Amino acid sequence: MPHGDGNRGSTACGALFGVQLHTMQSMLLLQVIEGPDQGRVFPLPADEPQLIGRSTEALPSTDTSISRRHAELTPDDGTWCVRDLDSANGTYVNGTRIESSTALIPGDYVQCGSTRFQIIDTGHDMAGPIGSLDQDRLTTVGQTVGSISHAIKNILQGLRGGASAIELAIDRGDLELAREGWPILSRNLDRIYDLTFNLLTFARTRGIQLERGALMPLLEDVAELVRPLAERRRVRLSVEMDPEIPPVQHDCNALHQAVLNLALNAVEAAPSKSGVVRIHAGWEEESGSAWIVVEDNGPGIEPQRREEVFRPFSSTKGQRGTGLGLAVTMQLVADHGGSVDLDTSELGGARFRILIPGSGPEDPGETTGPRPMGTPPDHDLEFDR
Repeated sequence: MPHGDGNRGSTACGALFGVQLHTMQSMLLLQVIEGPDQGRVFPLPADEPQLIGRSTEALPSTDTSISRRHAELTPDDGTWCVRDLDSANGTYVNGTRIESSTALIPGDYVQCGSTRFQIIDTGHDMAGPIGSLDQDRLTTVGQTVGSISHAIKNILQGLRGGASAIELAIDRGDLELAREGWPILSRNLDRIYDLTFNLLTFARTRGIQLERGALMPLLEDVAELVRPLAERRRVRLSVEMDPEIPPVQHDCNALHQAVLNLALNAVEAAPSKSGVVRIHAGWEEESGSAWIVVEDNGPGIEPQRREEVFRPFSSTKGQRGTGLGLAVTMQLVADHGGSVDLDTSELGGARFRILIPGSGPEDPGETTGPRPMGTPPDHDLEFDR
């Protein structure tokens, strides 16, 4: 049977031709091939249902024509199925609106609102186009893999150098030589830790979990993690916070990582022995938002590069950087409904300012009617309900 057969729109789940999970050795993906989030790819774990929608527990979507809880993808006895969750605009499989749980096979199209997904089996020989997994995307993937490989290679070389120095020191019983080798080893362990966590965050498909809480413990913890690096570089680190800041809706782990990325960048940018890094926070009464500023007295970032540095795999650190830290920070702050601004610090270097709405992200608003496939994102939309 050809992939994307429109006659299967209402097939009952559990049919023999469903996506058989237990026989698969490759990965199943849900890929956005048309809509506001075109190009995004979500892995489908073999034993974990996935929610399509705009709620915090769903696969992230900026498509306002998708309901908060629109549709659910579920593995059922070796078969992947999709069912509509009484959404405003319905769920379609290969162009047919579904009324019950429907089995899927690789190559099938699932449409929710203005977004069209395709089920991709990375080991399946499918005929026809596979959306954004075209030459441009393959080129981007190749560049991404090349950037990561280059970063890992540099880190491993540093680890090898530090380990060799310590091994030689142990053989000679030379404590001073060991002290020289340990910072090299420690520094590169930190780098591979940062790379791993940023990669996991960059590739994540789950939304943030907001809780109301104070920011000071988060900032103090960031400072404690950064302080060893600051001491090695003899950079003066200070943390200041307005005690009047009320509790803020935030995901502690996500915001912690966003601020930590900025703090690590600042310490590395500040000049050794004379560097200064400030982490401070306050409250903006007019917008009802908390702000966090991380600034340094390093060389700063030229105005023409300030947009570029937030792009994935763009780094100002040369071989020392992975180019993910600022992209991840921007992504995490945006998930909070906030923003990140880059300017020149009064200290002379870079000044990053995070703004986080105290009440969390704004409600995404009403679910709109879907735009016709192929129309641009700014096409007029009618409200469905």
